[in-house]
Amino acid sequence: MKKTYCYALLFFFFLVSTANAETMYVSNIIKITLRTGPGTDHRVVKMLESGQKVEVLYQEEDWSQVRLLDGKDGWLLTRFISPEKPSGMLLKSLTGEHNVLLKETNSVREENSKLKKENNRLSVEFESTKKNLDKITDEYNALKKESADFLGLKSKYQKVKTNLTQQTEKAIDMEKQLIQNNIKFFLLGSGVLLIGFVIGFSTKRQRRRSSLL
Repeated sequence: MKKTYCYALLFFFFLVSTANAETMYVSNIIKITLRTGPGTDHRVVKMLESGQKVEVLYQEEDWSQVRLLDGKDGWLLTRFISPEKPSGMLLKSLTGEHNVLLKETNSVREENSKLKKENNRLSVEFESTKKNLDKITDEYNALKKESADFLGLKSKYQKVKTNLTQQTEKAIDMEKQLIQNNIKFFLLGSGVLLIGFVIGFSTKRQRRRSSLL
């Protein structure tokens, strides 16, 4: 009867501990033994390594009943488990994170190097483009000035051409008038000579008649 009572009490504690199961880790020990009962006189079920995850089903002062991830149950010394991850696992986790960050850092460094080279290339192209723009601007201003001078010369040429045309027309008119005046002068001179000849001839005849009388 007493034995039955002990089994019932143990079963009750097992149910309570199962309801309040807590995840813990095997502490910083290389290997510990998982036994069939709470004591070194019980058979070893398995060897557990540091950092292995276990589920605590029932915990006493010295021994704890745990369940492995593969479903096996057993007992191990309470002092060898801890709710905190062991330093080895933390170190491994931090090492992994460090390696990831290192890769990301290298990737960012390479990307930064590429961006720096691209920035240098763009700076060189910008300086070259700026020089070309300054050159084109100077050429444009020179062409603009030459164009203004050309337009001024063209305007002066048109004025000179107009004046020359007008003077040519005046010269032609004066030449025509001079020709007409020369013709008039010739005709007048011829008329004067002819009249003088007639007057002289008439005078000579009158003298002859006077001498005959």
